[in-house]
Amino acid sequence: MNQQLEALLEHLHVVLDQERQQEIEGLHRRALNWEPVDRLPLVMSYPVCEDFPFPPYPHSAIFDDPEKMLFNELVHAFNTSVSLRGKLDDDLPCTVRANFGTVLIASMFGAHIQQMGENPPWVVVADGRGISLEAIADRDPSDLSRGWFPRVVETYEAYRDILSLWPELQRTIYMVLPDLQGPFDNLELIAGSSVFAALYAEPDLVIRALETLAATQIAAARYLARFISEETDGFSHQHATVIKGHILLRDDSAILMSPEMYQRQIAMHDERVMRAMGGGGVHTCGNMGTHAEAFLNLDGIGCLDLGQPELNDIDGIYALARMKRVPLIRVAVPQEDLVTGKVLDRFPTGVTLVHGACSLKDAARIMSAYRREADSRGKRRMAKRPDPLD
Repeated sequence: MNQQLEALLEHLHVVLDQERQQEIEGLHRRALNWEPVDRLPLVMSYPVCEDFPFPPYPHSAIFDDPEKMLFNELVHAFNTSVSLRGKLDDDLPCTVRANFGTVLIASMFGAHIQQMGENPPWVVVADGRGISLEAIADRDPSDLSRGWFPRVVETYEAYRDILSLWPELQRTIYMVLPDLQGPFDNLELIAGSSVFAALYAEPDLVIRALETLAATQIAAARYLARFISEETDGFSHQHATVIKGHILLRDDSAILMSPEMYQRQIAMHDERVMRAMGGGGVHTCGNMGTHAEAFLNLDGIGCLDLGQPELNDIDGIYALARMKRVPLIRVAVPQEDLVTGKVLDRFPTGVTLVHGACSLKDAARIMSAYRREADSRGKRRMAKRPDPLD
């Protein structure tokens, strides 16, 4: 094991408190269950700065080195840092994943993957045309020996072996699923943008391809479950937060079609994956609002994850979600709403929060102010309650 990773794990053994992490898990779960909470769980994000005692490796260095990938997952994943628990007491769960970006399933179908500079791996499709729909549909979904999947398995094996040397950390840090995308997002990555025309011209062939991709995603998730250290009790972790359900489907490409087309041609495949996994969530970047009702009607839907909340009518989506008791994940609100507690009036429960701060110091200041205001509100509520002895 390299010295930097060993030093980091020794540090985490000191600063991570299993009892505190259980409190964090409980707060997330109560909010996701629409139960009363004193405050909504808040995860702070911030850039790497001089306050980081363990600077991350360059992103390009991690893909062939599980130790460096694990190091980066603990130091700065999704602009959060497990390693800074001693400096920032936000509501960040402790999670690590095999971080090969969005291309895992696509690689298994022969898509050309490229990783350049400090960018994540990406699928390169010439002229919008990739692997044919026939070739996708005819693949064996149970064959997990293809593409980058063996590299992902090796990474999780390495994580497991390393963390087993620190039993307390192994109980506190959850190994979670990698990004498996969703049936249609994977289809668009593999086949290229021509798949949108195929929805009209070859709908039956698109269905066959999506059936194969959904089956492959299920097979991959079930295989990787042997490494996942979360409890399978209706909750899991993705995107540095707790989600309701056991898988998060990415539907970034699906919102490029009409909600009606999504419901008619795509939704059944999302539902198949979610049912097989015991429920799940839907993530999109961009404006989810046009499709929110369609997503909320999915069989097996557990939560909605907003990749770009600033592009959405959060209050409108919240009103729809509240009727279905489907929580919203990673909602971002202005700093003022946090430090004044206005967010707690706006969203009493059913929401988890994320806030992007300009620095670690700023994140700690905002988190402290948010907690103080929530505590103050709790004391005022207690003061208003009648004395049971009166």
